[in-house]
Amino acid sequence: MCFSVIQYSKVNEKDLEQIIDLYEKYLNGGKYIRNAMYEAFQTVDYLGFVAKDDERIVGFFSGQGGISFTYPQPELEKEIRTFAGERTVYNLDGLWVAEEYRNQGIAAKLIHSMKESLIQKKMQLVLVEMWIYPGQLIPAQKPLLELGKLIYEKEIPDFYQDLDKHHITCPVCGNVCKCGALINILKLQ
Repeated sequence: MCFSVIQYSKVNEKDLEQIIDLYEKYLNGGKYIRNAMYEAFQTVDYLGFVAKDDERIVGFFSGQGGISFTYPQPELEKEIRTFAGERTVYNLDGLWVAEEYRNQGIAAKLIHSMKESLIQKKMQLVLVEMWIYPGQLIPAQKPLLELGKLIYEKEIPDFYQDLDKHHITCPVCGNVCKCGALINILKLQ
């Protein structure tokens, strides 16, 4: 049996198209998402890490500064701003590992890289929007809690009910999403 060596690095411009394709296939897709990811990559606060097997991306973790969600949620954004006060907030927007590479510590290494970089950037809080699939499965919930101490949590049923209005698709439900969301804020430590 031959084992490959996974290489880890920061996301660069040549990785972006492959990450967006994976994001659209496994997390959520549509022109709105594609444009938002390109825009985020251009900001000074974008941070992303990839795990590669040769040139194939087998895992990634990305985020950007500020408060944002899959699509605008003005009331929740205001609630989070009020809760955060003067503390800096970093929004994590995508953690994914290819199914055949799971349970090998890839997500843990990506999370560790992100956490170390956020601490160096002097970020204080991390905002995490986690999808609650029908059946109550919350992918990546446990490993994401490794980022810090949970200080805010809110479960919102039917959080993605307006995906279709933003031309976004859910990888589980399609155009009519029944998923909820678990919103966490973690204090980096």
